[in-house]
Amino acid sequence: MMMKSILFLLGGTILSLSLNAQTTKNFIDQPYIDVNGLGDTLITPNEIFVDVIVSESDTKDKKSIEELEQKLISALKAMGINTDKDLVTKSFNSKFSWVNFTTKVVKTKTYQVKVTNGQMLNKLFNTLEQAKIANAMVSKISHTDIINIQMACRTKAIKNAKAKAVALTTPLGQTVGAALYVGNYSAAFEQKYGNPEQTYATKKMMVRNESGLEGTGIEFEQIKIEEIVEARFVLK
Repeated sequence: MMMKSILFLLGGTILSLSLNAQTTKNFIDQPYIDVNGLGDTLITPNEIFVDVIVSESDTKDKKSIEELEQKLISALKAMGINTDKDLVTKSFNSKFSWVNFTTKVVKTKTYQVKVTNGQMLNKLFNTLEQAKIANAMVSKISHTDIINIQMACRTKAIKNAKAKAVALTTPLGQTVGAALYVGNYSAAFEQKYGNPEQTYATKKMMVRNESGLEGTGIEFEQIKIEEIVEARFVLK
């Protein structure tokens, strides 16, 4: 009796393996086509982050970091920036400095200011200049609706992949069937900055004439959103 049970179990296992192998074989043996699809778009960022560095060593009148912070906050509020929401502290550090044979603690604070367009960015740089705050740079840009924009690009990419498959197989008298596999790859959308050429001193986003007046608003560079899919379709 025990021997019959063992043989029955072995028979069931062999049958299961055989069926699995047959399914795998059928899947591999199907004619198919592999294609890539691309979906992209250009959008104007509505989140521009600027790092502003304030240091006690930068001021000739030796103002404290607290005074400099209040000066910055007042300047930002004057230009309409909500400092409770769009101003954050990124870092705060101090170091010893040797001056006239005495040691002094020099504090440095890095803030991040968010603006929503190129015109506001121009205005921010002007405001910083008037406040004699010279160390600022664009650190990153993004968009508040980036997820939905990426999804739309993915849809465009898979449609592009299928259209490619149809274009390649129609001349052969074959038709494209169901998708056997779909993979997606996203290009990085958040633009990073921080090299010397993007510093406040160069002010590439600024347009100023000799009288020092602000130029007309120049929008910030656009973000390229790019989605790539790999797809495998059955051929009929």
